[in-house]
Amino acid sequence: MRVEYELRNLPRVRVIEYLEQAGGQQIAPWFVVGAGWTADLYELEPAQVGSLCVPCDQLVIEGNVPAVERVSAFMRQKTMRGGG
Repeated sequence: MRVEYELRNLPRVRVIEYLEQAGGQQIAPWFVVGAGWTADLYELEPAQVGSLCVPCDQLVIEGNVPAVERVSAFMRQKTMRGGG
């Protein structure tokens, strides 16, 4: 199974911390391995929001279905942004 997320304005080191909290271990600068899953973090072109440049990254989680579903749900919870 493979899932992809586009993340905006979230520090890359924070994403790695979240993946480690989900049970992974960082083995390369932007690559984390867990039981039954791997995660890669790729830098994308920044998004232009008015006069601001917003950093963007793509998170790709791959592995067996139960593991990816669990990590994916964890990451959605951690990266959810509230309005207001």
